[in-house]
Amino acid sequence: MKTNKNRNCILALHSGVFLLGAFSVASADMRSLDDSELASVSGQSGITLEMDLGATADRISYYDDGKGVHLEGFRVGSSSNPTGQAHHTIKVDIGAEASLNLDYLVEDRRVEFGDIRLAGAPGVSMGGLFFDHSLEGFLNIRSGGATGGAGYTFDSAYTMTGGRLGYRTNGNEVFLDGITMDVEALGVTLDVVGDTLKLDAPRIVGTWQVDAIRYSGNPANHGVSRDVGSGALLASYGGLSGHYELSSSTDITAGGRDGEGLRIDNSTAIHSASFLYHDDGNVLALRDITGYLNVNDMRLDVTTDWQSRPALALTLGSAVGELNIGAIEMGRDGRSIGEVNASFLFEDHAYNGRAYTNAVYLQGGGHADAGLQGLRLAAEWSLRRADLSFTEDGNRVIFSGLQSWGRGDITVNVTRNEVRGGTQFYDGLRVGFEGVKAGYRINGLKVGSEDARLQGGTELLLALGFYPAYEFELDGHITLGAGGASGEGITVNSDVRIQNGKAAIIADPYDKGAGEISQKGLWISELEYDGHVRDMTIDATDEGLAMVTGESWGTMDIGNLRVGDKSSGKSFGRFVRQSYEVGSSMTIVPGGAGDVCAGGSGSTQIVCEASGGIWETRGEEGVTVRLKQILAKADGDGRKNAFTWETNRELDGADNPINGTGTSLILNDIYTGDGGDFDGDGIEDNTFGIRTDLAVDVYQTKVVKKSTGPDSLGVIGSKGDEKIMDVAAAQGYRYVSNPTPGEVNSRPLGFAVKAQSQFKELSINTVDLVHQAGGAQTAIYGVKMQNFNIRANLTATPIP
Repeated sequence: MKTNKNRNCILALHSGVFLLGAFSVASADMRSLDDSELASVSGQSGITLEMDLGATADRISYYDDGKGVHLEGFRVGSSSNPTGQAHHTIKVDIGAEASLNLDYLVEDRRVEFGDIRLAGAPGVSMGGLFFDHSLEGFLNIRSGGATGGAGYTFDSAYTMTGGRLGYRTNGNEVFLDGITMDVEALGVTLDVVGDTLKLDAPRIVGTWQVDAIRYSGNPANHGVSRDVGSGALLASYGGLSGHYELSSSTDITAGGRDGEGLRIDNSTAIHSASFLYHDDGNVLALRDITGYLNVNDMRLDVTTDWQSRPALALTLGSAVGELNIGAIEMGRDGRSIGEVNASFLFEDHAYNGRAYTNAVYLQGGGHADAGLQGLRLAAEWSLRRADLSFTEDGNRVIFSGLQSWGRGDITVNVTRNEVRGGTQFYDGLRVGFEGVKAGYRINGLKVGSEDARLQGGTELLLALGFYPAYEFELDGHITLGAGGASGEGITVNSDVRIQNGKAAIIADPYDKGAGEISQKGLWISELEYDGHVRDMTIDATDEGLAMVTGESWGTMDIGNLRVGDKSSGKSFGRFVRQSYEVGSSMTIVPGGAGDVCAGGSGSTQIVCEASGGIWETRGEEGVTVRLKQILAKADGDGRKNAFTWETNRELDGADNPINGTGTSLILNDIYTGDGGDFDGDGIEDNTFGIRTDLAVDVYQTKVVKKSTGPDSLGVIGSKGDEKIMDVAAAQGYRYVSNPTPGEVNSRPLGFAVKAQSQFKELSINTVDLVHQAGGAQTAIYGVKMQNFNIRANLTATPIP
């Protein structure tokens, strides 16, 4: 026994020296342990190593085909003391089956890279990363993997506390603060099969929490929760928490897309998970998450992008997956709006005659005026197919056949409120867009199941700014600042410009089953848009999710409103809409329309049916969107609400219309009001605005036949007969003159939107007419409309 114990100690000592060397290789050559270091090594039925580690390196480099990526300013040490060391205690033991057992305690450790640079791109960098943490856990390593004795099996579990994970550019940083995490991964195997390194994790479970996501624009702050000058807590975007249980299999082989590099293939299954966003005690929760992701032929290279710029490239063969969120809860009672499911396929495909792939090329620099540090992503994507579904109270609507594609540069910087190089920056994480050419389109809606008939209805979401199809060129930025309307939350400042846009108001499917075709519909084409948002706050509240805009303005110039083809269809002329809003808001509230009297009036079933209506109980789930638009009076710098319609424009040499040369109708300076000065400040109040409530549900609806005889699918019925769904019928439905209660329960499902829009007062300052010869003339001075209340109840169902 004594001999075995000594042998174990010798093996453990070799392992401990190896670990110590791994910790120290970045900063020093190998050397002998001195007496003071040996004094911290103890051995009995194993060995215990205690180390205070401080390691630095000017540069760590990785080379691929002669091209390098350099990690500069590397440091491992104390997270609380920039010159201090991190304490490590490692207990090493050899188990009965010759397994290596490590129990470890890591206290107050920071791992940091001050800069990430690419060879061939001097003067700019990707910025710095830092990771603070304390760890306590164990690692067991034993011989024998999933395929036999040549591999290894690992068991591991740890608890992390005091964590921070941050990104820093030009002295500004955003970081996750107060990270805690418990993770267990048992039975992880590592094998080499041929030229492939196989890593299989049959079960990984964990819980995690982030106390706050913080922002600092003070270069003196680095990885601290409080400002070093005032001592106040740094502004917070809110906190996060969640749990997960998943399994994963990863294959790693040598060889990139371009010579040397790495290839990664992965399959991951999410067995259960949750994700919660915390904002001043309010929670937005995604619960009962399941899904999978299969990644095929992902390559990592140090190479150049399509503009020959040095980059770290991540390119993808294909990725297929599905994500299901069992409940999205918000508000004081944690009510669910319903269940959301997304299935998707990313792979190479051609759109509008141009081929797209999936690739991200990481480069240094970010926005040119933000400073030398930042991140630039030359990105290209091809989402060949995605189906998004929403299920509430057991009823399902599917946004079928979503496709998206694009290419351009995306920049990432952490910025502060200042003007640099003539560019206005704002506090927060800035995501910029430079020369992005992109688009998306949806084939249509399906209600009930994937094999339901394709139908229209996406135009019901136009009130939320969602188009069934959209192509555009995008430049600008969105900056996400820390802090909402009060306390935690998000503040948004943005400036975007869209050119050469083509958006569908109504569109036919792009694929009716026989392959992709050019979509027909009603299009706003030759679209130019310039939009600005200031101090928009996003908060989780006791009602739901609230977005309140401080100020927004913009101009949408529609070169042609076309019918038919988006590029060559007949035109209604040019339309220009200018907008200027102050204090507008949107609130997303759980719960849809509730009880509805469709086709009649009344607040009870008896009164509703007596008026000729149908009483519908649409359930507890669903979603309501409350919009409030405060249209402000025009100010001196061109910010105003106006609408222009121009026709009969002159043509240039290529037969293209010339804007500003036709006959125009202009509704100038449109604004809302409350009808008087009720607070006594001498200014007419403008707090009510235009208020629109949109309640969205998936529900059954009454559909009647409009004429006697066969419909387009050959199903025969009489005028006034109801459409009743029947899986036994040839087309899945039949017509019934007097449906029974059981048949009423088989009415077709539809995508239902109940809307109410109202305002107290809407004013138009002038109505002008502009003629090529006579110039501008005011036709009407002053128009006021008061006390409007408009209600609509629309349901989209398949029409044969």
